[in-house]
Amino acid sequence: MKACNFPGARPIGAPKNWNAELDGAVGTIFVTDGVDTLSGMNFMYSVYQPTEEDLAQLNAGGAIRLGIMGRQHPVFQLCVLTVERCAAAQLEPLWDLGEPI
Repeated sequence: MKACNFPGARPIGAPKNWNAELDGAVGTIFVTDGVDTLSGMNFMYSVYQPTEEDLAQLNAGGAIRLGIMGRQHPVFQLCVLTVERCAAAQLEPLWDLGEPI
């Protein structure tokens, strides 16, 4: 899975107290702020593009795992963007999140 950069996004890296030796390597994600039209709640959106290997594993019956660290910022939305929305957003896939596990 590759984290995508896009116009208007800002980078977010490791938390301030993150220790890469203890906690592992951290890459950068790119987010933009938005407001959910149904709830009126603020959102930070980030976008990812699956690699060919990711797609092969998903097509063979694999799944997507969402990890949530901490309790203050729970994630409760995950979706798939259409090809047309990806093109309109001018996504630029950058670093790979890692091989399927």
